[in-house]
Formats: sequence, C-alpha cells, structure tokens
Amino acid sequence: PAPVFYKVRSQSDLHPRRNVQPQYRRADPDGGFMSPLQALTLHIPSTYRICNPQFKYESSRNPRRVLTKPSKGTKNNGYDNDDSDYILYVNDILGGGQDQQKYLILDILGQGTFGQVVKCQNLKTQEVVAVKVIKNKPAYFNQSMMEVSILDYLNTSVDRNDEHHLLRLRDKFIHREHLCLVFELLSSNLYDLIKQNQFRGLSTNLVRVFAQQLLDALCVLKEVKLIHCDLKPENILLKNLESPAIKVIDFGSACHERQTVYTYIQSRFYRSPEVILGLPYSTSIDMWSLGCIVAELFLGLPLFPGSSEYNQLSRIIEMIGMPPSWMIEMGKQAPEFFEKVTNEYGDKSYRLKSMDKYAREHKTNEQPSKRYFAATNFAEIVRTYPMPKRNMKPTEINWEMQNRESFIDFVQGLLNINPAERWTPEQAKMHNFILNSKHVSGAGAWE
Repeated sequence: PAPVFYKVRSQSDLHPRRNVQPQYRRADPDGGFMSPLQALTLHIPSTYRICNPQFKYESSRNPRRVLTKPSKGTKNNGYDNDDSDYILYVNDILGGGQDQQKYLILDILGQGTFGQVVKCQNLKTQEVVAVKVIKNKPAYFNQSMMEVSILDYLNTSVDRNDEHHLLRLRDKFIHREHLCLVFELLSSNLYDLIKQNQFRGLSTNLVRVFAQQLLDALCVLKEVKLIHCDLKPENILLKNLESPAIKVIDFGSACHERQTVYTYIQSRFYRSPEVILGLPYSTSIDMWSLGCIVAELFLGLPLFPGSSEYNQLSRIIEMIGMPPSWMIEMGKQAPEFFEKVTNEYGDKSYRLKSMDKYAREHKTNEQPSKRYFAATNFAEIVRTYPMPKRNMKPTEINWEMQNRESFIDFVQGLLNINPAERWTPEQAKMHNFILNSKHVSGAGAWE
C-alpha cells in the first residue's frame, strides 16, 4: 500500500524507528556501536587486525611524506640532496635549538633557485607561517643575509606599523647549515590571480586598487633609496582572498641606490631599458616594472613578452619608440643592439640592428616576436580591449572609456623609455587614474 503522509506540526509527531544494534556493527570500545566510516578511518588498524591477525601496526614506522625533489640525501650527512636543498618532510621540525622557536612542517609552498618555501606552524604561538629554507651554498646564504638586513631595516625603522604593503620577516635561524627565514603567510600571487581569470584582464577599478598600494610601497622604498630590482606579478601577493589587499615580497635581489653592483637584474618581461642597455640605474627601474605590471593586470597578458634581451628591446622600441641618443652612447651593452647610420647630409643617428644581423653576431637563434595583440600602439590596445561586461548601458560604456583614457595616460608616464623623465612614485600617486577612486569601496573593488 502507498505510504500515508501526515502533516508534522511538532517534534512529537515524528516517530523515528531506531535500530538499537544495527546488523554487523562492531562495538565501540568507548560505548555504543561503530559506524562503517569510523571502522575504516579512526579504527582502521584494529579493522585490519580483525581481517588478518598477523597484521602489526606501529605509528613510528609510518612513512613520512617527503616534500623535496630529488629526495635522495647525498650531501651534508644525508640531510641535503644533490642541489644542496634540505630534504623536508611533513611533520618534521625546523629550528628548536637554544633560544629558537620550533616550526612544524605542514606542506610545500614553492621551490626556486634559492631553495624552498614551506608552510609551517610555530609550535609556541600556533601561528601558521611561511619558512624559506635557503640552499646550503655560500652565494645563496650571503644573498639571503642581504635580504634579512633589508627587511629588518624596513620592518623596524621604515614601516614599523605594517602600513605600506611590505613583507614582514618574523624570525630567522640556522637549521643543519641552512639559513631559514620565517615570513607572515600570505595568499595567491597576482600572476595566479590573472591565471585563475583565464588570462582575461581585471577591471580598471581593481587595477587601480592594486596600483595605489604598489605606489605606496614604492614611495617608501624611494624615500630610503632602496630598489626592489625584481617587481613582477609573482612577487606581489594577496594577503587573503577576502579583500584586494596586497604585499610586495622577495627582497632577495634588492639593493641600495649607492650599491648597484649587479647588471643582470629584473625578470626579462619587466626589465627596464636602462638595465638592458647597461646604464647606471636607480629606483626608477621599479617604476618601469610597475608600468609593465599594471598593463598586464588590465590586459591579462604581458605587454612585452620578450624571448631574449634583443627581442625584449625590439618590442619596447616598436611600441614606445627609440631611446634618446645619450642612452645609446652611454650604455655599456648598447653596441650589441644598435648600429650607427649616417644619412646623405652626414647626420649621424642610431638604429636597432636587424634580427638576422644580431643573430649572426651573437650566434643566437632569434625568432620573430610572438604577438598577443593586433595593434602595436598601447593606447589602441587598451581602447579596443573587450568590455568587462556584456550589455553595458551607454553611461557605463562612457565611464569605462573615460577610465581607460586615464589609465593609458598613467601607464605612458610609467613606461617613459627615458629614466630621467619617467614618473616617480610621488608623481604617479597624484595622477587622476589613482585619485579617481569614488567608485571603489571595500569589497566592491573585487567587482
């Protein structure tokens, strides 16, 4: 017969049938009966033992999950692999020496040329942090000690109250000959954000919110004459996924304006013309990188994705024009890329060497540029970029186009090929694109 339905008005109308002892259920040592889920999780060793009385389980013999690749110990008494990386395991402890905090390893966050970054828990404070475990090599150790001194200075003297979007260094110690740096734990980087957005651009509102914070950080760095030297979307991290607050990380290449010893700096897509040409450089190289970053945030793809230094320079020249003669005459690397030409009136000028000529001289296999955008003019690329939403009202389209014109002018000030004329962070902060934030409030910036 079909079941009869009754209207339930109160809990007393419910008459559940409860099985006091479900069939085939095992008794729980703590009382009652064990569900199949408990038998196969919490009580799995005893379940196995019931199935096979010979089964023995010791937690001490439980294999630990290794996080480092390659995981074979060949150096430093078996603690390091062939690459001089410390072999890290889940639930291992870092630190714990005299007067040292202990850090329980939870998972790997990333691996790079410098070493590894792991997610750990400070066993004293319970805080979850990121620990950078540097390779056991003198060059990396010395470079990382430089990073420590810069961050110590920024955290304690320049940005004491953590207001200017700069990474916080929590602790540092040596563990089995590896320098370990403990940082606040942050979330995804801006490259991951673009990737998660299927390499489609972010809204002008969100680009503005990120640019405002980056300019704030760069103003502070310029004040104390520090150059980051490796600004790129991967080195800008969201604090969490609830808001668009960011932090600038990785001061491993940073230096003081008076100590610009390295010539090979900045990741290629974000490398300034003066660094490519071998000119003296200053904090203005970070402003060039910022211009490349904000353009990429809006477009979803890098503006100058050079496949080599020559290709990088040719893309910059194609979009922005030739550098002034003084940059070519003073640049140590300039003769590699440019040649002198004389016109029929005897006037001398410079031109970029042809791709074939450069390839022959440097024995490289230069390829024509891969094109992401049909136009080569930046203003044209931004103006013709698809609208953020479908079926926008005419007023919304008008507002978006005004925003874009302002954005074009802003980026052009940052991407001035001449470092002497390029905007400083203070100048850029006063631009209409940055100040025009009436449409942004709180989480609305994510829209």
